[in-house]
Parts: sequence; structure tokens; C-alpha cells
Amino acid sequence: MAWTIGDLGYDMVLSTYVPSIIETHISGALVPLLSREPALAAGPQNAVQHWAIHPGGRSILDKVETALNLTPEQLQPSRDVLREYGNMSSATVLFILRSLLHSAHDDERVCAMAFGPGLTVESGLLTKLSGLD
Repeated sequence: MAWTIGDLGYDMVLSTYVPSIIETHISGALVPLLSREPALAAGPQNAVQHWAIHPGGRSILDKVETALNLTPEQLQPSRDVLREYGNMSSATVLFILRSLLHSAHDDERVCAMAFGPGLTVESGLLTKLSGLD
């Protein structure tokens, strides 16, 4: 990843090999987050209903979907935010979480993941509480 200052703000250039790196290492990056709950560690795509994946680009979302065996519906909020706003760096995941706040049911799980500088992975496991619509 490289950043340059453009006329309208920062311009990010994403190397073509970043999606492949994410695909290779995304499962391992989730282990520390999900290992505390055996049901999640065994098959997070079934136990976690919603996924807020930072849409660094369509190819990143495609690789995450394949690597984690997620359904197209689980990635739709990320794809919608990418289409509507584009890649706004790791903060883009907050727009996805806002969307999920309205569509998730009480007590459903959300796994949020953002990718940052140096290809860091920031993640969180959330549960929607009642009354937060």
C-alpha cells in the first residue's frame, strides 16, 4: 500500500498482491479473536451471522468470502458500502457497522475486520444488543 497527497486528499495505491496475502492469512488472523468461544472457532461463518469486512476493493471482498466460506449475503453490506462510498481506508468498516446495526437482530453476532497501513488487521467480535435500532 502506498499513499500520496493528491488534489482532493490522499490517494491510495493498492498492490495487486494484497488480496492474495489477505486470502492466505485471513483465517489465521481470526484465530485469536474467535478461539475463546469453541463454537466460533469451529466454524465462524455459521456461528457469526454478520460480517463487516473493510472493502478495500472488490477483489479483497472476493478473497475474504472464499477464504472464510462466507455467503454472498454475509458480504453484501460491505459490497454496498464499497459501491456507494468507495474505499475510505480502515474507517470504512464503521459505515458497514452502521448498516448492520439496522439489519441485525438482537443477540446476533457481528465480526468486524478492517485492514490498515502495512496490511495490519484490526478486528472485533460484537453482539447486537436490544434497543439499538
